[in-house]
Amino acid sequence: MEESVKLFYLGRDESGADILYKNRDLTTHALIIGMTGSGKTGLGIGLIEEAALDNIPSIIIDPKGDMGNLLLAFPSCSKEEFLPWIDSQEAANKNQSVEEAAKETAQNWKKGLSDWGEGKERVEALKNSARFTIYTPAASFGVGVNILSSFNVPPQEILNDSDTLNMLISSSATSILSLVGINADPLSSKEHILISSILTHFYKNNKNAGLEEIISSIVTPPFDKVGIFSLETFFPKERRMDFAMRLNAIIASPSFSSWLEGDDMDIDGFLLDKDKKPKVSIFNISHLSDNERMFFVTLLLNNLISWMRSKEGSSSLRALIYMDEIFGFFPPNVNPPSKLPMLTLLKQARAFGLGVVLSTQNPVDLDYKGLSNIGTWFIGRLQTAQDRERVISGLSGVQGSNLDKQSLVNLLSSLKKRHFLLKNINEEGLRVFQTRWTLSYLKGPLSREQIRLLNQTPAPAPEPSQEFLNTNQAVSRKFISTIPQYYFYKQSKPNYHLSPYLVCTAKVRFVNKNIDEENSAQASALILVNKPVSWQAEEYISQESFEKSARDKSSFDDIASFVDEPKKINAFKKDAVDFIMRTQKLTLFSIPWLKIESKPKESKEEFNIRLEAALEKAYEQKYEKLKEKYDKIQRSLDDKFSKLRLKLEKEKSEAQNKTMDTLATIGTSILGALFTKSRVGAISKTASSVKNASRALKERGDVQRVEQEIALVEREAKETESEFQTQIKKLKEEFSLTNALVEEIVITPRKTDIYDEKIFILWREA
Repeated sequence: MEESVKLFYLGRDESGADILYKNRDLTTHALIIGMTGSGKTGLGIGLIEEAALDNIPSIIIDPKGDMGNLLLAFPSCSKEEFLPWIDSQEAANKNQSVEEAAKETAQNWKKGLSDWGEGKERVEALKNSARFTIYTPAASFGVGVNILSSFNVPPQEILNDSDTLNMLISSSATSILSLVGINADPLSSKEHILISSILTHFYKNNKNAGLEEIISSIVTPPFDKVGIFSLETFFPKERRMDFAMRLNAIIASPSFSSWLEGDDMDIDGFLLDKDKKPKVSIFNISHLSDNERMFFVTLLLNNLISWMRSKEGSSSLRALIYMDEIFGFFPPNVNPPSKLPMLTLLKQARAFGLGVVLSTQNPVDLDYKGLSNIGTWFIGRLQTAQDRERVISGLSGVQGSNLDKQSLVNLLSSLKKRHFLLKNINEEGLRVFQTRWTLSYLKGPLSREQIRLLNQTPAPAPEPSQEFLNTNQAVSRKFISTIPQYYFYKQSKPNYHLSPYLVCTAKVRFVNKNIDEENSAQASALILVNKPVSWQAEEYISQESFEKSARDKSSFDDIASFVDEPKKINAFKKDAVDFIMRTQKLTLFSIPWLKIESKPKESKEEFNIRLEAALEKAYEQKYEKLKEKYDKIQRSLDDKFSKLRLKLEKEKSEAQNKTMDTLATIGTSILGALFTKSRVGAISKTASSVKNASRALKERGDVQRVEQEIALVEREAKETESEFQTQIKKLKEEFSLTNALVEEIVITPRKTDIYDEKIFILWREA
């Protein structure tokens, strides 16, 4: 692979040719679609890597926590570089030690890079091309974001553009209301109209509006009328005070102070560091609640629009805006706070050299107005035929997409993992390609501690954090007084050696419109001296199974000293709860058109038994309707056949009688002509008889026509029966268990769904 400026190396097509994508084409924006496991995260990381190598900065919104993998670029591909990032549970599942798994992963990564024409130099170039930072709004394990300036006066270019100004004010008001759970209609909500009026007043008077100023102005607004009504008529003071108290309770809570810590909400600062070096700013929002995510994403998008409109236009790609999962932020049928600014970016960002890349599992997650502004589609594996139909419908609206539908269906149905169908309006036709090997190690979601370590040190293989691990001291298990201790022995034996684990248990509630299920969850972390804390999910074990005192002849590993410090234990407990929230999920199986869904504790096999019965019932119903349809057709054909048979018999009889009579008449007429004196009369009779003969022939022709009609009816009956059997075969295939398109419904908990948390030390056999 030959390095080329302004061309992104994305992979290879089926012929082995490199896919080189012009970076300026991203100014018409891009969409990555693919089911879980299709490789869309790898493609997205590859795009960002290529942008960084071209000195193009990126702002990344990361709802899932995967994009921090961009900081895991290991030029030497050594075991030591990979070792801190290997999941010990995954290694154990493969019957490997962590060291063995690290060695194997390093070898695989080195080979993958080599196979794709990439080497140490390119990985080093990526590491040196930009400054990579993980921001964690409202949290301290990454770099915080101070939102204090988020409602400052927008630039003059926006103040002069009433449409954009109204959009910013409306989405800002909606985002503020989302903090207190108010889903406001901008046209009818008194709260929304009041906040919008306050922001409008501040901006028109060239004043910045912080949250404190906004809350204060709710109680005592800087105007007397709203529209044609007096303020008191529109929104009485008592109700305004109640509303202000709700907002004040949010910002007065101790947890809200974390929103005011960290780097300022400054887009220039997110794109370039103080030395003007490009930045890759990753905003990890996986730890936030749904309302908090919406609040922050809306603020960030609004600030992007304000920054964009203050810049000169550009035809080249100036910066990349990437959102790893758009679901919920840009839906087709509702208007969350993030929707208007996202649509504005898709419509206007091109003129300022900003490329927007959105990633999703399904195009149904996007508003159709947004799809019409997207010029590049990367389509990967899709789960169902319905998903493929939606994608094809979306592509039909893309300029230059005069594509054969069946060809698209065939292409999309045959895509493999890491293979994508590329449609670029700036180029002709379609291309199928396999994504290249990423320069960054795709570990998956990073834990809080791992993000903390990455942000503390530039090295890819950091040492444990001094804040949470005292690497110089160990503490005896006998002096741990702030946290309960238990002991877990697998079997009786002469001697025991126990290792210390920090264990967190919690109740987890899974809720959707049909399910309200509670499970117990457990996470543990080995807490040895000089070792980083890494949480692992494990099967829940009741504390009743543990012993409260150690058995005789038990020896113990040294335990890190932080376990005797309540503040640090509470911090680890918070990390563990966050880990449980991110990793716990309830997977259900469903066939929506059958309206059948698995039960929470029902196995796939048990669900299949119920599913098979439901399919059989649905098949019988369809079969009866199909049979009724074809029975009606068959009865009509039988009736037609019977009538034609009667007609045939009649025509045959008439034809036979007419023939006999005609022959007799002709014979008599000829004899009369020979032997009668009146030959003229005889000839006239003969001519008349010949006419009768013609009519007899016509009768015989009628018989043949009826016979042909009968043959047609018989053929139609056979074709109908054949069609009926074909439809039955299709019906059986459609309702067979092997062809049933079972969808997975994954329910994940919210922060409020994690409760009854307990943390303790468990000494268990090594």
